[in-house]
Amino acid sequence: MTLQFLIPILYPAALLAFALSMWKPEIGVYFLTFMLPLQTLRYEIFDYPMGANIIDLVLFGIIVGVWLNGRAGEFVKIPVRGIVLLFAMYSYLSLWYGTFALGFALPTSAADPRVSVWRTWADFGLMCFVCYAAIKTRKQIEIAVGVMCVTALMLSWDFFQVMSFRDLSHYSWDLRYAGVMGFANANGLASFETMFILFLIGLFTLKLPWTLKLLIPPTIILCGYGLLFTFSRGAYIGLVVGVIALGLLRKNVYVVVLMAALAGGSALLPTAVTDRISGTYSGGDTTTEATLDHSAMERVLIWENAIDLTKSHPLLGLGFDSYAFLHPYGFKDTHNFYLKILVEQGLIGLIVFLVLMWKIFLQGYKLFRDGSDPLLSSLGLGFALSVVGALVVNFFGDRWSYLQVDSYLWITLALVCRGRALVASPATEPITEPEIQVEFDAPLQPAH
Repeated sequence: MTLQFLIPILYPAALLAFALSMWKPEIGVYFLTFMLPLQTLRYEIFDYPMGANIIDLVLFGIIVGVWLNGRAGEFVKIPVRGIVLLFAMYSYLSLWYGTFALGFALPTSAADPRVSVWRTWADFGLMCFVCYAAIKTRKQIEIAVGVMCVTALMLSWDFFQVMSFRDLSHYSWDLRYAGVMGFANANGLASFETMFILFLIGLFTLKLPWTLKLLIPPTIILCGYGLLFTFSRGAYIGLVVGVIALGLLRKNVYVVVLMAALAGGSALLPTAVTDRISGTYSGGDTTTEATLDHSAMERVLIWENAIDLTKSHPLLGLGFDSYAFLHPYGFKDTHNFYLKILVEQGLIGLIVFLVLMWKIFLQGYKLFRDGSDPLLSSLGLGFALSVVGALVVNFFGDRWSYLQVDSYLWITLALVCRGRALVASPATEPITEPEIQVEFDAPLQPAH
């Protein structure tokens, strides 16, 4: 890992961010944005006082800062609060339901792995609410997005440094590397890269501030390298579907060129990548008929088993995060997040999840549609595309339950919701960029 130099800096920086957040809460948001994807680096500070809880400490500092700055009311103003709270509450009830249905220990200890997974889900919503309350202006949104690009550049550069010394002439399982994503594994890193690439593609426009115009192209290139050599077929599909969604939402020559480049570039893929893709189907030993490879066949077997379990518990499922403890066929995951929710939380849980994804997608789409500011409008488009990517990659496994993979989706949701508030209240949240033209056709709303 080439980011070792950051380890001595992270702990004192976290303590400083905690202290400064009580004065300027947006500083804590910037720090979390930088630190959250760097999972293996965060492990290195666990032995320090409060090191294992440093994220919670900074979140607490932001909350105190929001309160001290008289913005506590912002916590309840975020437009997605209802569905996010419903999602957290239903999954928590499912946690208890599974405890009694399957005889698990009471979910009262933070050391319980099921409680730990649920807490990650709940932390996503909390982080979104906190970031929304802390970020107030267009400039702060710009800085947060810039920090995301810097972090993505660093983790992708680390990945490149390691992979550049490996033989990539042919694919093998030994080539797969998770980088700083740790236990999220290579598929988790690939999902992160897919969602962030789609976000940046939607975000990029020549009308962006110059800092973002400089940061976005190299970030896309390095993240693209990371995506290619994580060898995640599901992530590849996620990128393709996201680009198609871009073509549907933004109908211009830029998108046509991008889609043509994506199609033409497939002919120039490295051999190891084409080996991975073509290896999905292979000829049998005694027949020339193409069959699924071993990995794909295992997934089909697991999916069939999950569907059978769903039939016996269709509405409520078996209980939150219960499948991992059943060990059907020796596997702990359904390798399809939608089936995982269906098995564990039933049809009700799946509907709640799909409504959540639809509502957060709409936040991005509405900002893209209604925003006159180039940064805010493209922020909405980029977020909507990242949601599309998230929907696709979760079809091939649980890419939802990892703080290092999904934190940017929730932070960006907070930025999008703040962007919509800025668009709706130009009088109270002025846009000061000189290139932006503010319309005065409608009367300004009085400040509250």
